Amino acid sequence: MSITRATIDAAIVDRIGSDPAFRAALLEDPRSALAALTGTEIPECIRITVHGESPADIHLVIRGDSPMSDADLELVAGGSWGFSSCDSGPGMNSCVL
Repeated sequence: MSITRATIDAAIVDRIGSDPAFRAALLEDPRSALAALTGTEIPECIRITVHGESPADIHLVIRGDSPMSDADLELVAGGSWGFSSCDSGPGMNSCVL
């Protein structure tokens, strides 16, 4: 089974609902928490930022200034979750699945 961004998002919501300590772990060390959840190590070249949202705090995410490649679009639009290598560029990370 392919792990997609949508399945990761759903797994996070489910896990937080059944294990409130996971929310704290995700906020404290997102790389380790996601690796434990998915069984997939996330390369250091991928920056992970987790924000806790509440009714009083709304977080909006906007894309960077650099246009995204087709491969990058596939990753954020529900492409496979898993990495074999990464290259970092100005403002962008490029990962090879």
